[in-house]
Amino acid sequence: MQHGKHGKNAWPELVGKNGDYAASVIESENTRVDAVVILDGTPVTADFRCDRVRVRVDGNRKTTWPELVGTNGDYAATVIKGDNPSLNVAVFVNGAFVSGDLRCDRVRVWVDGNRIVVKVPTAG
Repeated sequence: MQHGKHGKNAWPELVGKNGDYAASVIESENTRVDAVVILDGTPVTADFRCDRVRVRVDGNRKTTWPELVGTNGDYAATVIKGDNPSLNVAVFVNGAFVSGDLRCDRVRVWVDGNRIVVKVPTAG
């Protein structure tokens, strides 16, 4: 992945963020592309264009839970699963080794030794 105003071509850190926010970040970090927000599942053309980034959003499904920081991790997992039942939710102690793959159907709830949420749970 290249970086700089004209070279960045991937934004895994934006998974779970608001689509319009993600589009603005993408366009500010790569001035050569237009970011287009589309609802996941919407038919799109198959043409490849280096000057276009499609930001897929999943409708009204919630993908971040900042209000759960400071709560019990098991409670947070239950709330997340209730908000978006299609997600796989797991609780981990902060600093635990986990795979680095990006999955939009997963939320990791990071807790301290007292099982209190220490990071914003985010799909991805």
